[in-house]
Amino acid sequence: MRSSSDSLRWLELVALALLLAAGAAVGCVSADIRVIGVARKTQLENQLLGTFAQLSKDVILASAVRGGADDVGAAAGKRAKMSPLQRRALDAMLRREFNRDDIDALKDKGVLGEGNDGMLKALITPKDAAARKDAERLVREDNDDRLVIMKRALDLSPDLGAKDLPLARRVFYRLNVQAARPGQRVQTESGSWQTVAGQPAATGGPAK
Repeated sequence: MRSSSDSLRWLELVALALLLAAGAAVGCVSADIRVIGVARKTQLENQLLGTFAQLSKDVILASAVRGGADDVGAAAGKRAKMSPLQRRALDAMLRREFNRDDIDALKDKGVLGEGNDGMLKALITPKDAAARKDAERLVREDNDDRLVIMKRALDLSPDLGAKDLPLARRVFYRLNVQAARPGQRVQTESGSWQTVAGQPAATGGPAK
């Protein structure tokens, strides 16, 4: 698992997205119904981004435990006070952090990419059976965790519910695109795939 300082990347992206969304909302007051609709959607997206930020803070706090008996005991006590939904969301975010390096390595090789539905996609099937099985497991686990996090964020947002899952997927997609590194593949909103511009990270060799 990454250190707590590395985990700040997601939170920083959420904060950046909040600033951009807030800036986009300036001047939205209008009698035009379409403009009012855009402002409303932006408000709901901001609400979701704030919830994602809070969930990210929970992960940072959980991963900051140094391992001493007192720290472990305190963490266990805090977890015991959580509801089942809280624990499930925290476990999902922690597993995402645990798998992130392996997923990023496969993204750098072009094996995986970010879909426009907020889900991780398999783009290339590794020839090696073990590598293929591992890639399939990572996609399955990360997508399961993403849905848990999205649904938890909707539960915590007072003006949103299960019907707003498409909105959560859209917000998650935008955060994923912002987090994508040069050389990685992302799907555009129109459905085509593109490679993020810039110098690709070293991958340690081609995918098998």
